[in-house]
Amino acid sequence: MDLGLEGKRVLVTGASRGIGMAIASSFLGEGARVAICARGADGLTATAAELSSLGEVHHRPADISDLVAVADLVDWAEETLGGLDIVVSNVSAMGGADLETTLDVDILGSQALIRAALEKMDDHTGSNVVCIGSRAASVGIAWMPAYAAAKAATVSLVKSTALQVARRGIRVNCVSPGDILFEGGTWADVRDTNEKLYNNILRENPFRRFGTPEEIGDVVAFVASERASFMTGANVLVDGGATPSLQL
Repeated sequence: MDLGLEGKRVLVTGASRGIGMAIASSFLGEGARVAICARGADGLTATAAELSSLGEVHHRPADISDLVAVADLVDWAEETLGGLDIVVSNVSAMGGADLETTLDVDILGSQALIRAALEKMDDHTGSNVVCIGSRAASVGIAWMPAYAAAKAATVSLVKSTALQVARRGIRVNCVSPGDILFEGGTWADVRDTNEKLYNNILRENPFRRFGTPEEIGDVVAFVASERASFMTGANVLVDGGATPSLQL
């Protein structure tokens, strides 16, 4: 299926590894032109070099908790790419119980990114925003209450923002991953340090496996494409069926 993303100008935050890197890779594989950011300059540079074999990719370090830096990032991406068609808000503080830090990044930083991006996007041209949520928003996580609360707020932010900009022909959606395994990520750390918890989480997944970043990246590319042109305000769970509740 041709997603029609050839030449689209895409900004992906938190893209130096894991899900963010896979999202950038999926867009590049579809012929999009991509700008990526992350806090760590060295890791970001290495990722950009690796992704450059797939297509045009630009990179710039940015801390999403710094609202001035967020505005500068969007300005840079627009200037570098010659405009903005798609923005993917992927950064999370993974703050555990630290609500203040989590809100600074996951909510205030993401909202600033979305607002700045919407100012740059043209109306009725297929422009859209995709936020990365989590199934934690639907089930709660005892050991990461701030993270779960922030992701629930992300879903609400997406729904309300989608309604605000619908008349402009701009879409806003959320893709919520389940338990995703990649080196350097949360579940890789748990695998190496807490075998009991790792196996318990594995058993909670109906497929008896963790998801991959690539499985998330491909869904994000579809949601951002014109193939999903009637989808807005949606929260798409990509969790291998691990969320037991029914979405109505």
